[in-house]
Amino acid sequence: MKKHLIALAALAAATSAFAQSSVTLYGNLDVSIGRDQNKPYGAQSSTVTNIESGRMTESYFGLRGTEDLGGGLKAVFKLESEIAVDSGAASGGSSNFFGRNAYVGLAGDFGAVHAGRRESLFKEETTKFNPFGNSGDFAFLSAGNDSWSNSLTYVSPSLSGLTLSAQTSLKEANGSTATNYRSGGNAVSANYTNGPLAASLVYGDVRNTQGAATSLKQTGYLLGASYDLTVAKVFAQYQNAKISVKNIDGDAKTRDFQLGVSVPVSANGAVLASFGSGKLTVDDTEGADKSRQYSLGYTHSLSKRTSAYAAYTRETYKEGIAINPDQKSSRNLLAVGLRHAF
Repeated sequence: MKKHLIALAALAAATSAFAQSSVTLYGNLDVSIGRDQNKPYGAQSSTVTNIESGRMTESYFGLRGTEDLGGGLKAVFKLESEIAVDSGAASGGSSNFFGRNAYVGLAGDFGAVHAGRRESLFKEETTKFNPFGNSGDFAFLSAGNDSWSNSLTYVSPSLSGLTLSAQTSLKEANGSTATNYRSGGNAVSANYTNGPLAASLVYGDVRNTQGAATSLKQTGYLLGASYDLTVAKVFAQYQNAKISVKNIDGDAKTRDFQLGVSVPVSANGAVLASFGSGKLTVDDTEGADKSRQYSLGYTHSLSKRTSAYAAYTRETYKEGIAINPDQKSSRNLLAVGLRHAF
């Protein structure tokens, strides 16, 4: 009888501990077959048919967890690693295994504080306000694999639909030189949600957020908004940025916008469309580089976690600042893919 009582006590203790903490394994696998045609200026065009990972959404796996510390306070962590489904290799443009996210923090009534490597506020905004999310192929304004190392991030609780965030990547590189800035970056954002309306503003001053010195400094802001009309969800983004090179006169300036829509056509399917246009100018220099992108896609849910998609995009780029202006290049991509979330 005593053995049974001891066993029951141990089980109760283990159940209590499990109830106070949790760890979840999750991820997304995106793989597609596509035909990619590139026509660079002054060179022969090339076309390749290939299988690629993460064309529509990033492929990755992760672990996240929480522990109840009492009094409304929780410890939180997140570890995420991008993978190339086509080859099985680690991907994401970073030599770090957990290159997407690797942080630990605290969360409570005050909001949340995260320390470590974390996706940037710019990437979060581009993902929310584009029908193609943060796709590196089909979204015109994509932040790519933008995660900040050596960072501290604060996210406020929702204040009647308004959430405020601040992020900094510490200056851990050696001191600045005549040609380089120290590493680091700072960004703040405001996100507002009220029923079908969502809007966001992010402002940042960025040098290098991977812990290395750099000659470049970028400052700018990104605006985003969406509205769900039920019959369609519309998206819009605008970006304005200045790029400076240390001790070099003349700044480069970029202005970009994106308009998009997602239209449900059945209980499981939706048509996606997007148009983006950008312009780059340099102080005291005539002309401008111009880019455009048109994207059209269809996504169909096969289950709660699995979906198929087909998408086409055309990109054009016209150089107006080069020694030989009016150089034109283009890209056409058609892809059919499958996504599975777990």
